[in-house]
Parts: sequence; C-alpha cells; structure tokens
Amino acid sequence: MKKKSLRKNFTFLLPIVFLLSLSVLNLYGAKYISHLYSTNFMKQILWIVIGSVALFLIYKADTKTLEKLSFPFYIAGIISLILVLFFGSNINGATSWFKIGPFSFQPSELFKFFYIIFLSSFVSKYKNKNFILFIKILILTFMPCILIFLEPDTGVVLMYLLMMFGLIIESKIPKKYLTFTIGMGILFILGFFLIYFFKSDAFIEIFGTSFFYRIDRILNFHDASSYQISNALIGVGASGLTGFGILHEKIYVPEVTTDFAFDLIILNFGSFVGITVVLTYTFLLWKMFDEIKNTKKEKDRLMLSMIFYMMLFQIFEHVLMNLGLTPITGITLPFLSYGGSSLLSYFMLFGLVLKITTNNSSYN
Repeated sequence: MKKKSLRKNFTFLLPIVFLLSLSVLNLYGAKYISHLYSTNFMKQILWIVIGSVALFLIYKADTKTLEKLSFPFYIAGIISLILVLFFGSNINGATSWFKIGPFSFQPSELFKFFYIIFLSSFVSKYKNKNFILFIKILILTFMPCILIFLEPDTGVVLMYLLMMFGLIIESKIPKKYLTFTIGMGILFILGFFLIYFFKSDAFIEIFGTSFFYRIDRILNFHDASSYQISNALIGVGASGLTGFGILHEKIYVPEVTTDFAFDLIILNFGSFVGITVVLTYTFLLWKMFDEIKNTKKEKDRLMLSMIFYMMLFQIFEHVLMNLGLTPITGITLPFLSYGGSSLLSYFMLFGLVLKITTNNSSYN
C-alpha cells in the first residue's frame, strides 16, 4: 500500500517539478525582454520554497483540523474580500491586492483553498441533497463571486463558478437544479447584452462607464490594435520550434511573466516545448480525473472535482488567450506563471490532492 501511495504521489509530483523548473528558467529569460522582469526569477524561487513548505504542512495536517478551520477562514476570506475593495492596491485596473511593504497578496486566490474544503465538507454532511442545499451552495459561492467581480476580476469569478460546477456534478444533488440555474444565467446574459448593444446609455447608467469599456475590451479582444496580443502573436510566430533562447533579447509583451506565461515559454524555448507543456497539463488533468472516479469518500471526491474543473478551465483559457483565441482575462498558468498568491494557492491545493491520493491507496 505504501509503495502504491508513493507511486501515485510521484505521478503528480514529477509533472509539477518539471513545470516549476521550467518556470524558473522561463523567468530568467524574461529579464532579456525588459528590466521590469529582472527580479521575478529570484522571487519565484522564494515562492517555490514557501509553497513547498505549505504543501508539505497541508499534506501532513490532520484532516479534521482543516475542516474545523475552513468555516472561520471562509468568514475571514469574505471579510478580506470586502476590505480589499476599500484598502487594496489597484494593479492593472483591478483592486485585488493587499500591499505590505515589498510584498503583496491576493485574497481571492488564497480564499480558494478554504472555499473548497468548507463547501465539500458542508455538502458531504447532508444526506438529503435537496433544493435547499442547492440554494445554500449558490449563496456560499455567489458571496465571494460578487465581491471579486467588483474588484473587478472576471477570470477568478469564472474559476469559482467552475469549482461550484464541479461540486454539484460530483454530488448527488439533482442535476435539474443546475440545469435551471444555467438556463436562468443564459437568459440574464442575453438580457445583459441586449441592453449593452441596443441601450448603451441605459447600460452606462446602470453599470457605469468603466464597466461598459471593460465589456467592450472583452468583446473586441480579436482586434489587431491590441498592443499586448499583437506583440505576443508576433513573438510566437517568430519563435519557431526552438525559440529565441533564454539568454537572447525578445519582443516586449506586457505581463508576459503572468498573463502571457505560455507565450513566454514559446519565446524562450519554442513551440516544441510549448506542446510539451500542454501535454504535461493534460497528463495531470487525466490523473486527477482518474482519481475522482476511484475516490470512495464523497468529501474527497468533491474536493478533487472542484480542483479539477477550476484547473481545466484555467489551463486552457490561459493557453487559448495567449494564442489570441479567447478574450484576455488575466488568468495565470498553474505552477508556470510568476506570482505569489496564485502559485501558493496551487501548492496548498495539491497538498490536498496528495493527501487524498494517499488515502485512496490505503483503501485499495
């Protein structure tokens, strides 16, 4: 059993180590794009060390203790999401960050860990998966979603909705409730865009000028006048199979270490390594999906499902966004993009994944 547990853990750890190693090299090459990225390399190494410690502590932590702490941390997370709207730092048009000296952190990213534990524990305790439980899940999800939307950070809102989707899909809640909610959501979106396209003055009066131009940028993401996406695609097109190399100058792309980390991979190493990265993520997702099917405890299965659907969306939205195929949502690439809060949250989440896979091995 112990050997099987170690083998399972290594199937997750080896791809993550590969991605993290590539991330460090990638960020080293970023300083040859702009001096703005010159310190990202060393900071990423620091965050990897901190994240590794966090992963180990969560892997070893008592599960019941994590469950008990999840509710007070859920409440603390909601409070932090309210406070960041008033006291947070505005970075790239979003007030999503608390800045303390040289360090900053994003509450919405770290909140995901406790949201997943709390919701999965909460739902698994209900034997009767009825409409009342479904409404409670909606309320517990929409509270952080509304606050994050106000920052605004649409990409992270979508991640929370995908986590909720994963929770409902793997629970025994009747799917008709989810179908009804999706239908109502589609009607709301249709009404929203009808006002946007045909009653723009009313739209601005209701939602404000800033939000109007935010929607305008998303809908016109394919516009070649976008300096960011234009430079990114020019760089990708010129990189070829082997890229420019990490020690050579490359075309400047704004936010290339975070939002455009996949393009940075291609700039540094070429499309062959870019394809290898996609295959690595595909392998990770496949292993997670396999674990979901083989997990007997409902609570553990719900946690894995929430992480899986969020990660699935985040990876492919980032890759497609970097290739100019979807709107720019500011979504990072797990274990590859530069960033403390996002990187740390995934280390914490995979501490849970390793804990669950170890438990699964002991049942077999």
